[in-house]
Amino acid sequence: MCMDELLHRIHYLKSYKGYPCLVSCIKKVKEDESRLCGIRKQVYTPVAREYGVKLANLEKNLRTLRDTFQNRGGTELLEKQLGGRQESLYPREMIEALAECITDF
Repeated sequence: MCMDELLHRIHYLKSYKGYPCLVSCIKKVKEDESRLCGIRKQVYTPVAREYGVKLANLEKNLRTLRDTFQNRGGTELLEKQLGGRQESLYPREMIEALAECITDF
C-alpha cells in the first residue's frame, strides 16, 4: 500500500500531538532501514529536532500513539498486511511494521 493509504487507515491518530512525528519517523525508516538499529540516535533525535520537541516528549508521544494504535485495531491491520501475529508492540516495532506495509515510497 502507498503511504497515503496507510495514513488513511490510521486516521484516528491524526488528532494526537505526536502524529506528524510518527509520519516523519516512518519516512526516515523507509529511506534507510538500517536506522532501526540506532533508532533513538538516527530517527528519534533528528525528528525531535525537526519538530522542536524534547527527545523524552517525542518518545512519550510515540508511546501514546502506539497505545491508541493497538487499542483501535492497529495490530489487526498489521496482521492482515504482514501476516503473523502482532502482539504488544514497542514504538520502534510499530514504526518498523508500518514502514514495512508501505510498498511504494
